[in-house]
Amino acid sequence: MTGTEGLEGRIVALTGAGRGLGLQIARTLLERGARVVANFRSPSADLEQLREKYPELVLVQGDIAEEEAVVELVDAARGLGRLDAVIHNAGIARDQLLVRMPVEDWDEVHRVNLRSAFLLSKHAVKAMLRQRYGRFVFISSGAAILGNAGQAAYAASKAGLHGLSATVAQEYKSYGIRSVVLAPGLLDTGLGEALNEKIIEEKAGRSMLGIGSGARIAATAAFLASADADYINAVIIRADGGLVY
Repeated sequence: MTGTEGLEGRIVALTGAGRGLGLQIARTLLERGARVVANFRSPSADLEQLREKYPELVLVQGDIAEEEAVVELVDAARGLGRLDAVIHNAGIARDQLLVRMPVEDWDEVHRVNLRSAFLLSKHAVKAMLRQRYGRFVFISSGAAILGNAGQAAYAASKAGLHGLSATVAQEYKSYGIRSVVLAPGLLDTGLGEALNEKIIEEKAGRSMLGIGSGARIAATAAFLASADADYINAVIIRADGGLVY
């Protein structure tokens, strides 16, 4: 195995790090001693401030659904010596009832949420095969498991991560590569911030524990990327406070 126990000294590639949950994951990884190569699409003052505090943070701007950006991210991590873990957090939502959803919205959600995951897996696996070690953490959603009215594209694209993750785990288990899915519920950060109060109240009522903390989800993602989680593989971990309908 490469790296040290836990997160200290591990090199982690992270997507969607510019804001919300991705930014919190980046901060948590750095606080726990990881070296982070962070992808982001739009300029982020918060991410720049984080780099001021942690100069070892490597920033790679680009559209992670395009192969060139994926190659740049993986190469940047390999340039630091290896690639221990990938946390794929990048994602968008274009909410609309199914019969009203433009095909363009469906395609764009799948491009950003699922095509990017395929490309990232393809290129990161190549790096991990050489070192015979690696860990994937795909950030999904409770909507991928239970569905959600108005989120056909989002739920379907996130559910696609479940099949991809399970396949990565099966294909490369003999090379020390592990793959898991982390499926949060409604959070106090990221896409959850864009919802109006009525929807937030209604959705929060579906969870036994209410709205989730982005900081706690970030801590869970960091653990799953660590060496301490090496015996966890091919599972979907629901971190939704007991989401029910």
